[in-house]
Amino acid sequence: MKEYNRLQNSFFSLASGMVYRIITLLTAFVVRTVFVNCLSTDYLGVNGLCTNILSMLSLAELGFGTAMVYSMYKPLAEKDYNKLQQLMDLYKKVYAIIGTVILVLGLCLVPFLDLLVKDKPRIDGFSFYYLLFLLDAVVSYWFFAYRSSLLTADQKMYMVTNYNTAFNIIKSVLQIIMLLAFHNFAIYVIIQIICTVGQNICIALKVNRMYPIFKKNKSNVLPKGERNKIFRDVKALMFTKVGHIALNSTDNIIVSAFVGITQVGLLSNYLLITNAVTAVLTQVTGALMGSLGNYFAKEDKASGYGIFKKVEFLNFWLYGFSTICIITLLNPFITIWLGESYKMPFSVVIWTSINFFVAGFSNTIYTFRSTLGLFTQGQYRPIIVAALNIVLSIVFSQFWGVSGILAATFVSRACVSLWYDPWLVHKDGFNVSVKPFLKKYMFRIPFIVVITVATVWISNLIFLNGVTLWSFALVTIITAVLPNILFLLCYHRDESFEYFLDIVKNRLLGKLIKRNNN
Repeated sequence: MKEYNRLQNSFFSLASGMVYRIITLLTAFVVRTVFVNCLSTDYLGVNGLCTNILSMLSLAELGFGTAMVYSMYKPLAEKDYNKLQQLMDLYKKVYAIIGTVILVLGLCLVPFLDLLVKDKPRIDGFSFYYLLFLLDAVVSYWFFAYRSSLLTADQKMYMVTNYNTAFNIIKSVLQIIMLLAFHNFAIYVIIQIICTVGQNICIALKVNRMYPIFKKNKSNVLPKGERNKIFRDVKALMFTKVGHIALNSTDNIIVSAFVGITQVGLLSNYLLITNAVTAVLTQVTGALMGSLGNYFAKEDKASGYGIFKKVEFLNFWLYGFSTICIITLLNPFITIWLGESYKMPFSVVIWTSINFFVAGFSNTIYTFRSTLGLFTQGQYRPIIVAALNIVLSIVFSQFWGVSGILAATFVSRACVSLWYDPWLVHKDGFNVSVKPFLKKYMFRIPFIVVITVATVWISNLIFLNGVTLWSFALVTIITAVLPNILFLLCYHRDESFEYFLDIVKNRLLGKLIKRNNN
C-alpha cells in the first residue's frame, strides 16, 4: 500500500472528516425534521435522555482507547508489528469486558428510570426504548470497535471516517423511510444498532487486509511492565473521562429530573446544531492527532510548540467565528426550521454558545495533552470539576432552570480546567511559560464579545418585523462576512495567520496555477 507523509495523512483525514461531518449535519437535520413530524416532542426527550444515560455508562471505558492509541505511536513509527499485535490482543480482551460491564450497569438502572424523569412522557415502552439504546452501546464494544484505533494511530483516520460517512448515509435513509412508513421509534433505534455493528465489521475486515503481518506473529502477551504502564495511564484518564462525562452528558439528565423531559426535547434541538458544528471543527485537530503522535514519538517535544501555537490560533478563529454565528442565528434558525413553539429563551442560546466556545478552546489543549502523553499529571482535577458541575447544576436549576444548568457547566470549567490545562501543557509538555498564552485570551475574549454584540444588534434590526426566510438569509450573509473581516483586520500580521496564508498562496494556489500553465 502506498505510504503518505504526515502532511498528506493530516490533509486526507481533515478532508474526509469535513465531508463526513457536513453530510452528518445535513442528514441529521433531515432526520430530525422527519422525526418531529412523525413522533411527539416526548420522543425527542426520550432520545436525548437515553443518549445521555448511556454516555454516563461509557465511563466503564475509562479512557482506555486513548491510552491504547498513544501506546501504538512508537511501535508504528518503529514498525514493531509484534508489539502492535500484543497491544491489539490486550485491547480486544479489555473491550469485551467493558461491553459486559456496561450491559450489567445499564440493566441495574432499569428499576430507577422513573427517578430520572420529572414529568413522565406520554408514551408507552419507555424502559424498552432504553434497553434498545443500551444494546446499541454494548454491541459496539463487542463487535470489533477496538480495530479502528490502529488506523487512528497509524495516521489513517480518514479510512475510518469514510466508513462513518457511508454508514451514516445508509442509517439516515433507512430511518427516514421507516419513520414515514411506520411512525415507530423502536424501528428507528434498531436501525441504529444494525448500522453500528455493520460499520465495525467492515472496519475490522479492512484492518485485517491492511495488516496481514499480524497473523505471522505468535506472541500475544504484552510484557507485564508495559501492561502496568498502560493501566497507569488508564487510571489517570479515568478521572479525565469522569470529568468530561459529568460536564457534557449530565445536563439532559438533570434537566429531565429537575425541569422536565419536554425541555430535554427542546434543548436537544439546540445541542444537535452546536454538536454538529463542533464535530465539523474538531476535524481540524482530530485529523492531526495521528500525525502529532507520530511527530512527538520521533522528534523533540520542545520543537512542537510552534505547531501548537499555529493549531491553537486556527482553532480560536474557527470557534470564535462559529460562536458569533450561533448566538446570532440559532433562535431564528429554530423558528424557521421547526416553528416558534420549539424556540427556547435567548439566555439558553447564550450559555449554549459559551459552552461551545469553551469546549473548542479545551479541544486543542486536550489534543496536545494526549499526543504528548500527559495523562498522569493533574489526574484528580477532573473529579473536582465533575463534582462542582453536578452540585452547581442542581442548585442553579432551582433558580434559572435550563439556563442555570448550562451556566453551571461553564462556571465549573472556569474554576479549574480553563487555567490549569493550558498551564500543564505549557509547563510539562513544552517547558515554556503559559503567561503569554493567557495574556492573548485577555484580549481575544473582549474582542469576540464586541463583535457578537454588534452582529446581534444588526440582526435584531433586520428581524424587527419578524423572522422570514429572506431576512434570515440576509443576516446569515452579514454574520458570515462581518466577523471574518474584523478578524482579518486584527490578525493579518499575526505569525500564525501568515503561516496559513502562505500555505494557501504557495502550496495550494501555486500548484493550481502551475498545473493550469502546463
